[in-house]
Order: sequence, then structure tokens, then C-alpha cells
Amino acid sequence: MTTVPNDHNPVLLVVEDSADQRMLIREFVSELLPCELREAPDGLTAMAQARDCRPNLVLLDLHIPPHGGLQVLQELRADATLAQVPVIVMSGSRAPADLATIEAAGGSRFIEKPYDLDELERAIFSMLF
Repeated sequence: MTTVPNDHNPVLLVVEDSADQRMLIREFVSELLPCELREAPDGLTAMAQARDCRPNLVLLDLHIPPHGGLQVLQELRADATLAQVPVIVMSGSRAPADLATIEAAGGSRFIEKPYDLDELERAIFSMLF
């Protein structure tokens, strides 16, 4: 497990429509590092939360209501105060077209579901520290 600097308590926003998946990520991240964890079950809540808390990292499911994670990613990139926030996009789909679209929209990293927790840990730490 990676060591966390003591003077840094990042804010993470988890955007996932599945309550079970949000719980899994919440439990994993809470054991991984001290942070403030915000959650959103849909794109509208995600943008409201992002504007409210200005997260240091967003974990974004690609398939969320009402318009999908890609639209949330595009909205984040279009917002001057959120444009530089790293976004780890997560999906069960690894279609080349999806990957190219995510990269073109400004996704920082892609992680395929089901999660490899070691890969998720490395991605989180590489985006934060």
C-alpha cells in the first residue's frame, strides 16, 4: 500500500449510479487514504457536488443517468474551475471507440470494471500525488 503525505487530505468525488459500487469504492478509499469523500448517483448531482466541493479527483462511471459519464466529463472540462481536475473513468466496456472518446473528452485514466483494486490504488495515487 502506498504512503500518503500527512499534510494532504484530498477531496474525492465518486460518481456511480450503483449504491453497491459506491459502497465498495467508499470502503476501499477510506482504508487507502485520509480524504473527504463525496458521492453522486447521477450526472446532475455530480456536477452540483463538483462545483460545491472542487474535488482533487473524480472517479466517474461512464454509464450513469441521465446523460452519461461522458457528458459529465465534458462539463467538467468546460468549467474553468474544474477543467484541470483529474478524472478516472470507469466502465465495464473497453470498446476501442469508448476509449478513444474518453481520451478525446479529457479523461485522465480509464479503469475497466470489475476493478482490479491494485490498479485502482495506483491510479488514485498517481492522480493525487
